[in-house]
Amino acid sequence: MIHFINVESLYLKLNMFYRLYLFFVVLKVVELIEESDIQLDTVVQRKAPGVNSPKKLWWAKEITPDFHIAGRLSERQLKYATEGGFNSVVSLFTYEDTCDFGRENLPTTQEAFELATKLGLQYEAILGPWDEWASVKAVELLSQVLPKLKRPVLLHCDRGYTITFVTLMYMANLTRHDPTYTPKINSENFYNITAAMGLDFTMDNTKDVVSEITGEPVVEDPIKPNAEPEEWRDYWVAHSVYKNWYTAGQIRKAHLRVLRDAGFKSVVNMRLGMTHNGEKSQETVTLLNIKDGTPTYGDDKYGPRQDPETLKTLVLDPNKPNDYISEDSPVNYESKNAGEYGDAVGYNEELEKKSFKKSLKLDYYHMPIDPEGEFSAELFEQYKDKLLEIGKKGPVLLHCASGKRVAYIAVLAAALEHDKDLTWALKRIRELGFYVSDTHRKDVYDMYTAYLSNKSKKTPEHNEL
Repeated sequence: MIHFINVESLYLKLNMFYRLYLFFVVLKVVELIEESDIQLDTVVQRKAPGVNSPKKLWWAKEITPDFHIAGRLSERQLKYATEGGFNSVVSLFTYEDTCDFGRENLPTTQEAFELATKLGLQYEAILGPWDEWASVKAVELLSQVLPKLKRPVLLHCDRGYTITFVTLMYMANLTRHDPTYTPKINSENFYNITAAMGLDFTMDNTKDVVSEITGEPVVEDPIKPNAEPEEWRDYWVAHSVYKNWYTAGQIRKAHLRVLRDAGFKSVVNMRLGMTHNGEKSQETVTLLNIKDGTPTYGDDKYGPRQDPETLKTLVLDPNKPNDYISEDSPVNYESKNAGEYGDAVGYNEELEKKSFKKSLKLDYYHMPIDPEGEFSAELFEQYKDKLLEIGKKGPVLLHCASGKRVAYIAVLAAALEHDKDLTWALKRIRELGFYVSDTHRKDVYDMYTAYLSNKSKKTPEHNEL
């Protein structure tokens, strides 16, 4: 039997599918147009902090995927840098003496160079101890070094401040002299980018250098950052959200004094405690030479994370010597991390709470959020009133394991306290490296829309940063 095709019916079906296809294409185009209206004050759309290891490197601030910024590095941070994917380190200054960040020792440049070399990192120092950083010379010296280094590069100074200036001026110089260079940096976006990072370069001497490097007229009244107090940079590992709101990953016990002296009044911990909803809920701690991402209590694939037998299977580099951990370590990997409030199982919130009780002038609050759960208006409502009350006391630091959970919450809290709208919140969360829209992280988007109106479809003015 021969079956004849009903051409008219087939045509109607194809026409229907074609119309549906066009409908969804138009929806996507409209969505992209609306999202493109949000102009970010970043060099590129930043990724979530941390390169390949967000829990170890949450404090590294991305300028571009090739260049990340930090303050003066400890021995542990140098080790985290190599474990998390960096290939090179640049120190803006030469440090002839050791110093402390809280109770953590920071090595000299020579000691850092020797350790970096041992770790397989390329390492360069640019300026002498007292050389002028806001200068054409500093940009010239960085321009001689960076092309020789493997990417990505971690660039640092004392507090992540001066190296940000020199790195962006390096890019501005390339923008001026190489028409093919991207991403482009000019005077206007330099000030917008640094203000969004909470950094102020509006002094006369820095404005003159910006003008000289870019070849553009001096910007007489550039945008200033909305970050308070200015001393927050002393605790450079934090990420500035807006005015009195800041975020971080897991803070270290040795850094509490720095946090206090930098002017912070409160710390809100959003990691899970020992139990959550009646179940054991300790999160993991970062461990040297141990890969991230395995569960605290084990699963079908892994045993309990800090079990001695499990740890042997999680070693990142079996060829590391035992002294990578300490002079008397019997193994080449870490099994506990007391410095980040770890015990024999994982992260212990009770240890963190006790350390704050001993710390003067720092209020501590525990507001746990499940790292595997979804965000919602109901979740935020549990903490909203208390967060806004805490915000009125002065600068507040929200922290979790990698800075991700708290970024979503801190942006919303800042928006509510300072009367910002939905467009501002979506802009700010993307500038922090976390993309939120009605199609991506819709749970966060819905949480925002439950509280924030879209007062204006226009991009927020730069002075609203």
